[in-house]
Amino acid sequence: MTQQCFHCQEAIPVGFSASLKIDHKEQHFCCYGCLAIAETIVTGGLESFYQHRTQASEKPDLLNDSDLAELQLFDDPELQKEFVENDGDLSELSLSVSGITCAACIWLIEKEVSKKSDVDSFAINHTSHKARLRWNSSLTKLSDILILIRKLGYKAFPYEEGLAREHAEKEKKTAIFRIAIAGIATMQNMMFALPLYLGLYSGITNEFISLFRWVSLLMCLPVVLFSAQPFFKAAYRDMKTGHLTMDIPVSIAILAAFLASAWITIFLEPNIQSDVYFDSVSMFTFFLLLGRFVEMQARHKHLNSDIEMSQLLPSTALIKSSGSEKSIPAHKLDVDDILIVKQGQIIAADGIVIKGRSRVDESALSGEFLPIEKQEGSFVSGGTVNTENTLEIKLTAKAKNSRVAAIIKLLDNALGQKPRTVLIANQVASYFVTAVLIVSMVVGISWYFIDPERVFHIVLSVLVVTCPCALSLATPTALTSANTFLRSRGFLITKAHTLEAMTQVTDIIFDKTGTLTQGKFSLDKTVVYGDYTEDQVLEVTAGLETHSSHPIANTFAPYFKHAASDIENITGLGVTGSYLLDSEPSKKYYFGSLTFVSQYSLSPFSLSQQSASQEDEHHQSLNLFLTDGQNIIAHFILSDTLRDDSYESIQSFKKMGLKTHILSGDKTHSVASIAEALEIDAYQSEQSPEAKLAYVKALQDQGKQIAMVGDGINDLPVLSGAKLSIAMGEASDITKMNSDAILLNSKMTRINEAFEKAHKTRKIIKENICWAIAYNIFMLPLAAAGFVPPYFAALGMSLSSLIVVFNSIRLKH
Repeated sequence: MTQQCFHCQEAIPVGFSASLKIDHKEQHFCCYGCLAIAETIVTGGLESFYQHRTQASEKPDLLNDSDLAELQLFDDPELQKEFVENDGDLSELSLSVSGITCAACIWLIEKEVSKKSDVDSFAINHTSHKARLRWNSSLTKLSDILILIRKLGYKAFPYEEGLAREHAEKEKKTAIFRIAIAGIATMQNMMFALPLYLGLYSGITNEFISLFRWVSLLMCLPVVLFSAQPFFKAAYRDMKTGHLTMDIPVSIAILAAFLASAWITIFLEPNIQSDVYFDSVSMFTFFLLLGRFVEMQARHKHLNSDIEMSQLLPSTALIKSSGSEKSIPAHKLDVDDILIVKQGQIIAADGIVIKGRSRVDESALSGEFLPIEKQEGSFVSGGTVNTENTLEIKLTAKAKNSRVAAIIKLLDNALGQKPRTVLIANQVASYFVTAVLIVSMVVGISWYFIDPERVFHIVLSVLVVTCPCALSLATPTALTSANTFLRSRGFLITKAHTLEAMTQVTDIIFDKTGTLTQGKFSLDKTVVYGDYTEDQVLEVTAGLETHSSHPIANTFAPYFKHAASDIENITGLGVTGSYLLDSEPSKKYYFGSLTFVSQYSLSPFSLSQQSASQEDEHHQSLNLFLTDGQNIIAHFILSDTLRDDSYESIQSFKKMGLKTHILSGDKTHSVASIAEALEIDAYQSEQSPEAKLAYVKALQDQGKQIAMVGDGINDLPVLSGAKLSIAMGEASDITKMNSDAILLNSKMTRINEAFEKAHKTRKIIKENICWAIAYNIFMLPLAAAGFVPPYFAALGMSLSSLIVVFNSIRLKH
């Protein structure tokens, strides 16, 4: 008998000898490549991989010089610009990993790569086999990690959307093929079984009964060997790892019914009294696959949303170069390129409009279906559509660093997590499976003494009817549907616990500027003191604010000439820096609130001294000052306006029973007027980031569950400290990356929709769980008493799962 390779299970060539002791047993291999991989696994302490895998590993391609050279090409800095994001010494990219056959493969790769001290994080998406790698590129080359993965017997390359689409499409086609085979077998078997159940075969001869059973056996064989394989593989893996899942009773039921029916057909004399269950096996498999397919479609629509979003960006772009227009690949666009976007074309990357006026359709990103007017100075996002006139756009980011790419990264992070409700449901399902197996044994033993001929029939029905498929689907299908709907409305969930947290919130806190207000300041008045001109003080302020993402900075952007040096931001107070004004020597300037700049001014200054300093309550004025370290040289009066739906949003939260707060660094008068206009329950003004966090912690100490809505870097500490954090779409990238959800458009009422959808999701989950439990409680006694035939048990179990899926799909509307 030919000996098989322990790693890939291919035949070992005659005369070849290569072995390794694994788990105190000598194992043999077909080539030195398989031996090398096994040695790597064993020396890394990961030999349990061979216990967990459900399929033979792929035979490795031996790494030759050309393979090494190919992998080392990915170390080229110019090439890495296309797919690697750098953050200091840490670099990050997505990889497409091939050769994965089961969950054990993912476990092995993640464990081995994560063991490297220079790898900060490495995780593989179980559905798309897309990996996210973050490592110290100054200490370890990318090719070293790719070679390590290759030595384990897998291949990894920079991620491509095409490969992910192929994987999803292949999974879908395979699932449809499995369903089709099970469906055809079900119909054919029922043609023979139904007359028997109805008693229409009373005069049939044994020869015809034997023929019908042999045909049913042949029709059922592909179902067991192909359609039902996912259940068997999963059950085998779960039993090896000591986890009880719903695949175990499913597999036991299918195999037991088929083998018993096959035994009766092959070895026993045909008679109308002996039952066979080929129809039940086919029907059970068909409906179970159909339910999982519906669930898979809902899940894939959400899981592949990053692919759909990446397709928003065009493959080519038109730029202005040396006074003429030329077309280039979109991935070669660079910062400061002048992009020309004509009517109906997609904007290829983020930027600022420098010429033209048009409307832009942002529905794909923000869920805002009405086109937004854009003019000189307006920001536009990659992936949006220019609907009217030609625009010239100065790019502020490459395509890979666009808003679309940031959303994709957030989605990847969200998909790597499991909410607590899902974990609890899986744990309950595991206990339920244990209970089902115990109950089945008790029922079987009981009927052995009551009526031995009915034991198998009844135990099979119990196993099938109590399959906890609906219980396992109850939570994930509801969460997936809710997430998909909210994203279409411009509310992006980035953390798994978000919906659950929304249902527990008691107090919601808002930042003022850029959250409740539009955050689009206009410069109402400039008062100049001393020997400076208005143009000079505006130029200095623009130079100090050039690197700030605060809405105030945009107000002074039109006056920018060059950046200040030695800039230091004092969060919530102001900014300092050295600026070279005209031909004068570089001087230190300070810009911010009166309290802040007064620390750096030798002469005192009072707002009451100047009539121009009076605040306009109606326009929510903001007073800011500039000093040269000697005297205050300018006073700027800026105004901001409330968002159109802020009042409606606040009132909606109050109707939900939530207490509303404002935490702002702005002056008391300005914050108080906003709180009064919106009927806010409580407010705090002139708050530093530390004070905001202390306020939240004080509420939490009272047992309050806090949600925070903000947009600035100064909101980061309090966003992190709150149970739930929501960032506005105009917020800085670091604020959005550290938030649980992002409002992609400017509609505050979409946050209310999210809270309402969260409560509805919880209700749907409860309905699903109650239905799943009630169904099993009702059907189990009937099946145990012998009133439920196996084919009806299969139908009932599948319909129960489909009810859960379709109930969850209601959340998408």
